[in-house]
Amino acid sequence: MKRQATAARAYPLFGAVPGDLVAAKNSLRHRLFLAAEKSMQQATALRKAKRYEPSPGVNLVGMGIGEKLAAGKRTGEMCVKVFVAKKFPKGKVGAADRIPAAIGGIPTDIEGVGYPRKFQIPQRRRHRPVPGGVSVGLDFHAVDYRFAGTLGVIVFDRSNPERVYALSNNHVLADENRVATGAGVVQPGTLDGGRNADRVARLTRYIPLRFNNQRNWMDAAIAEFGRPAGADQSILGIGPPTGAASPALGLLVRKSGRTTGLTEGIVRVVNFDVFNVQYDRGMVRVDDVIVIEGTAGSFSKQGDSGSAIVDPQGRVVALLFAGSPQVTYAIPIPRVLRRLRVQIATG
Repeated sequence: MKRQATAARAYPLFGAVPGDLVAAKNSLRHRLFLAAEKSMQQATALRKAKRYEPSPGVNLVGMGIGEKLAAGKRTGEMCVKVFVAKKFPKGKVGAADRIPAAIGGIPTDIEGVGYPRKFQIPQRRRHRPVPGGVSVGLDFHAVDYRFAGTLGVIVFDRSNPERVYALSNNHVLADENRVATGAGVVQPGTLDGGRNADRVARLTRYIPLRFNNQRNWMDAAIAEFGRPAGADQSILGIGPPTGAASPALGLLVRKSGRTTGLTEGIVRVVNFDVFNVQYDRGMVRVDDVIVIEGTAGSFSKQGDSGSAIVDPQGRVVALLFAGSPQVTYAIPIPRVLRRLRVQIATG
């Protein structure tokens, strides 16, 4: 019997994502995540022996919705994007672990992007008042080692606008759940010469991280300034934000971070579930994030964690938390603001 050709479906490359694309992605996620979960104990041992293996428990990074590439070139066709640490030849991947060319009539596209890692290491110098986009970290009373991440943006309490906070990641301001609220936050971070005397804020709230394949929706925390006048509502190199908005596929964005400074990128994938981010305390899964590619080299590097992602209108759209040399992962900002009960401070 002759196979009937399936008519190609056209999807917009910008804006809202059609429901059938989301359904296809979720269906594939369920299948691959179950396979990854079954091999997770084995994968942990394999990771110690070899950096890359075709097993889903080791190699699968995550999946989302984006534009299909062919020989590295954009095709204009929407698909379910599957990111793997390393792309193997088909013959080296077992039949049970192979990703189908299409699911529910929706094409798939596989990219090798490396393992994602949390990002933490003139944005590094001391700033008073303190703006977004600069080096920040815990003081030596809270942790006994030097490190630095990025203060993303200044926010204020929805119920009391007089309370002003620094917004960043849990792994920057709360050391992956390991420090108590009230811990001192210094600017710059201690890796950049910050001392206890440089304390500008104290940890106020954070969303606890869950490890070992438990679902997370964000990596976020806030620290309250000792006095509101100590905060500068601007983001260094960008200026005062104009508010908050949801990110969209194809959106041109910028960020100011502790390590790479001001960079520009494009949102290439949305609704992405990243399965294996390497944190100090273990592997972390974060669902429904966006993936950004730099327009001129890496969009971010280690130390840029916590950076605010801003659209051309100056609206904050996401909070950077992890990445690899090829891509950056960020959490849509509306979700972060809602959970932490804060709003963006605008100029």
